[in-house]
Amino acid sequence: MIITNNIFPAFTWSQIHEMDEADRKWLHTDQEIPHTILNYAIDPYESARMEYAEQSNLALMIFDVVTPTSNRATTEPVSFLFNHDGKHLYTFTRRETAFVNPLITNLASDSEHPIDQLQPLDVILQIANQLTKQFMTTVLDINRRRNPIQSEIRRVKHTQRMIDNLMDLQTALIYLGNSITTDLDLINNLSNHEAKYLTVEQQKHLNDLQIELKQALDVVDLSHQVTDSVSNAYENVANSNLNWTMKILTVWSIILTVPTIVSGFLGQNVPFPLYNVNGDFGWIFSIIITLLLMGLTTFILWLTGFLRK
Repeated sequence: MIITNNIFPAFTWSQIHEMDEADRKWLHTDQEIPHTILNYAIDPYESARMEYAEQSNLALMIFDVVTPTSNRATTEPVSFLFNHDGKHLYTFTRRETAFVNPLITNLASDSEHPIDQLQPLDVILQIANQLTKQFMTTVLDINRRRNPIQSEIRRVKHTQRMIDNLMDLQTALIYLGNSITTDLDLINNLSNHEAKYLTVEQQKHLNDLQIELKQALDVVDLSHQVTDSVSNAYENVANSNLNWTMKILTVWSIILTVPTIVSGFLGQNVPFPLYNVNGDFGWIFSIIITLLLMGLTTFILWLTGFLRK
């Protein structure tokens, strides 16, 4: 579906949402956009980067954004296509990234600069700045979700649910870190390649974007380290509990070996000097001897510190 509007006086903005064959034909035939560029623009697995069609004087900016509703990953790409004459802007979105279009619409009334002076690259950089801030919001949300897990580790028995939650947080941070890194590379590439076309204001926006992305990357790295630390602490506690369980089982196996030894020994008709094992009270003496030996074994294990956790 393609929606073309003129809310920006200086250029035409075309929204391409879930591009189909009819949309592709119009873009390629009427707008003279190469199929290669279109393929890059709609690929949901494309990495953030810049792609140029020198013959058509087009520049494609693929920018990773946070997509909480996505089934693929924590982030997905959204594509901005513009030409250097500043007459047209194309945005390529899918269901998961459709929220970008309302941001651009709102920019027409909330822009910090007069709307009639905005060029396609101005709009892209301002929107990219808003999208970059969502990385920080997402990381802070991950930190808030991690805190209850840390508290729960200290006070309750560990469950598979806690392990799954930690794995989800670690996976999300990996995706976020990779997306921020590729976005930063994209902005650096754009700054270098488009230097001759950039205005002073656009260069300022690029510098702000670089700072925001670097800060977001630092926060993601720190959060990743803390989450890994919590995961390692959880693993250490789990291993400690497992060792304690194995130690208890070992103690019981040692103690319960005593009755087997005593009963097996007396079962060989070995004469005892104090009583007749075939007498009426032989089993009572057997129990007493077993209990005494079990108690002695337990005392020795406690004395040597084997029962301490």
